[in-house]
Order: sequence, then structure tokens, then C-alpha cells
Amino acid sequence: MWPGAGVTARTVPPGAPGPTGRRLGGVLDEDRPDLVLSTHPATTAGLDWLRRRRGLDLPAASWDPGDEDGLARALHRLAFPEVRTATRRLPAADALFAHVETPAVPQQVGTVLVFEPGPTPTVDQAATMLATVPGALGRFSSATACRATHWCAVPDRQASELVDAVVAPDLSRAVDAFFSAPLQPAHSVAAARVVTGLADGRSAVLVKLHHALADGMTVLQALLSDTDDAARLSWASRPAWPMGGVGVPGLRGGLRPVLSGLARLAAAGRAPHAVTDGEVPHAGRHHALVLLPGRAVRSAARAADVGAAEFVLALFGQAWHDVGAAGGGRFRLMVPWSVRGTDSLRLAGNHTGAVSVDLPVDRMDLPRRARLVATALRSRTDTGVPEAGNLVVQALGALPPALHRALARRVYRRDWFNAVGTVMPGPRREVRWHDAVMSEAYPVLPLAPGTGLAWGALTWGPWITVCVTVRADLAPLADSLTDRMTSLVADSAVREPS
Repeated sequence: MWPGAGVTARTVPPGAPGPTGRRLGGVLDEDRPDLVLSTHPATTAGLDWLRRRRGLDLPAASWDPGDEDGLARALHRLAFPEVRTATRRLPAADALFAHVETPAVPQQVGTVLVFEPGPTPTVDQAATMLATVPGALGRFSSATACRATHWCAVPDRQASELVDAVVAPDLSRAVDAFFSAPLQPAHSVAAARVVTGLADGRSAVLVKLHHALADGMTVLQALLSDTDDAARLSWASRPAWPMGGVGVPGLRGGLRPVLSGLARLAAAGRAPHAVTDGEVPHAGRHHALVLLPGRAVRSAARAADVGAAEFVLALFGQAWHDVGAAGGGRFRLMVPWSVRGTDSLRLAGNHTGAVSVDLPVDRMDLPRRARLVATALRSRTDTGVPEAGNLVVQALGALPPALHRALARRVYRRDWFNAVGTVMPGPRREVRWHDAVMSEAYPVLPLAPGTGLAWGALTWGPWITVCVTVRADLAPLADSLTDRMTSLVADSAVREPS
């Protein structure tokens, strides 16, 4: 039936459905099979538990080894699986973004993928790419006072139903229109759009996903796993939902760093005021996209004796000062920080902590600013702050849904930071997708409640791509920031010795 298929036999100690399901989930996380054949009633019950509780959607069947004729029937069920509605309670780190979302502040992450003139992306190709993100074809059920938010499968939904195509000469306007239309998670949690007809002959694919479905690493891994070069990109494997327990990431390093991190979190206090603070009136957004030459950024970072990511954070702080947005000496940036371990590199969902960094935005030169930012960032990442932040999020998830929602909204808002910003690693080689050169990829971040700005940067080929997202009325500020970041990198390159 499946010529050349590999078969792995694993033994799971029988028990109640919950414990058996968890143990079985660990096996599935390790082996990542395409099909599962159960030969014991306990593992069959464990599979049903995983389907109800953790969204297992693998074709599965059961067979009693004493029934020789039953094997053919079981294999037939694997080849032609019946449709079963899977559900999954959102883990605490994912549920946070479902709780803080409002109609004016939708929590959706995404990307803008730009292709050079040549083969044009199709709706079917974009649909296949979208479907690589686990859960993209489902929806969310709303939380109640007693029941947490759940992801639910939508039977018979095709990925192409979530993709459309438009002809637009201007990429910036197309991006703003797409990301200003919020997802309706009760109906769908993902969408994509193919954009053709751009004035320069290029095309684009725009992708958005509810933040409760994925963090930036999940999005990047999933999208890269569908590229022509996926086999040569070491971390471009398709992510999967964890079926087994992933533990508490914040406790991997022991209790001492977590206690240190919790102390630093408590001592941070409230964020300073910024001109972008204030109520977000509606979901309309503007996105300023810019390409920074990666070699020039890395060279300037080495000259300042800091890392490239630290330099990009300082670059934003310098631009913030230079465009006249700084009303004081500090701007607090909340930097998502991965707490993935070797056992969770390929897992879907949100696996991050957060580091709040008070960027110095008063008058000083860029190299000094970069060194101050690097010192501030390292003083937090080296003392358990990301792990402590993740631990707090996990602890909130243990509360009743109504209380979890109330506290999540108190934690994730403008009182504690002015903006969310991140710098992500990515491939430094050419990426092709269906023979088209994917020359640019921009990470799109959502605003947090009470904040008017968020930004993301990503290494992509020879570039570091940057997308600054703002409230629609702050469009001139976003454009000024990206223009200034570009000129600052150019100035740094000019000052480098030849």
C-alpha cells in the first residue's frame, strides 16, 4: 500500500487515557510519524485523548494482533481516514494573545514575502505554504468563565479558502490593506494573499496568523519548510504541535536564575511615556518596510564591539532620537526572547519569554548607544529574565479562564513597555520557492494594547529586513524612522576604514 514506507514499533506502558496519552505524545514528538497503528486498547484510548486535548490530527487506526483479517481493515482506515474533529486547549503562552486581543488591537503576526520578476506565485502554492503552519486551517472557540479558549479543527476546510489574489501596483498600500483587516478567530485564524502587478514587475505573498497560533520562529520555520531549498536549510523543518509534555521552559536552568530574573522583572517598574502611547482607536495600520545591508550592519556592530542584533536595537534607538520622537531619555522596548531548548526547536506555538530594555534615546553617538544597549540586554538575558517572564505566563495559565484573562490584560499593555521589537535570525543564502527568487521577507508584528508601534527585523540573504508597524495616524513617524535607520547604516559604512 505504501511502497518503501518505514515502520517503527514503539512500546508505551498502558494506563489511564491521560497518562498514556502523555507518554504516547512524547513518542510522537520524537518519531514524528505520518500514520499511527495502535495494537492495544490503552494506546487507542491515549490517541483519542490526544485528539480531544492536544489537537492530534494524524491518521490513526487500531488493530488486535489476534485478528489476522483485521489488519487489512486497519490499514484501509489509515489509507482512507475518517474525518474526526480535533480540539486543543491553548497552552498558557498561546492563550495570552487570545486574551489581550480586542477589535482595535488584533493579535496577528505575519510576513511579507517579495519575489523577483519571473515565476508568479499562485493561490494554490500560497495555500500549500499556509497549511504548513500547524492549526492554520482551524478556528478558536471563545473562552467562558469556566472553559479556556480552544483551537478547533474545521472539517473539510481547504487551505485555498483562506487565500485570495489581488492586482496592485503599490506594495506598501497592499500590505497596509491586508494587515489592517483583522482575522476573525471564531471563523479562521490564518489568511494569505497573492499580490501581482507591482510596478517593478515583482510579486508578493502576504501571510497573517493569529499570534495565539504561532511565534515568529514557528512562522519562519513553517514557511521555509515549503521552499525549494528546505532540505539544505538545517532549521527549515516543518514545526509540529507538541503532543507530549514540554515541561516549564523557565525552570530548565534551575531555580536560582529564575529567582534572579523575577527580581529584575519586579524592579523594572512602569515604562516611561512615549509619543506613540495611547488608546488604539481601530485596526487600521501602516507598515514601513526597509532593507538594511547586512554586511554594513555587521561591520558597524563589530566596530562598536556588539552583536548585530544589539546594533539593530540601538539603531532604532538612534533613529527614535534623531527624528525628534524622544520626549525623555528612555524608551522601553519589550524584546521577545526564545526559551526553546533542544527538545522544542521544532515545536509550533509560542515558546518565548520577554526582556524589557530601556533604550537610551537622549543625545549620544551610535557606537556608545550600541554598547549601552548591549550591556542592558545582556544584563537581563544572562540573569534569567526571559525564563522568569515565561514562568509568569505559565503560572497565569493555571488560573481559571476569567482570572487568567483579566491578569493577562494587566500584564501585556502599555504600562510596562512602549513597544514590542525583535531581531530574528534567518537564512543568509538565496531562497527559492517554486523556482521564484524570494528576495525579501519582512516580519510583521502586532501592536500591544495602549501602544502605537511595534517592529521586527530579520536576516534575509544579504539584507536585514525591517518592518515598523504603527497606528495609521502615525504613518509619517514610521516612514521617518525607517528612512533614518537606512541613512545611519550608510553613514556607518562611510566611516569604516577602506
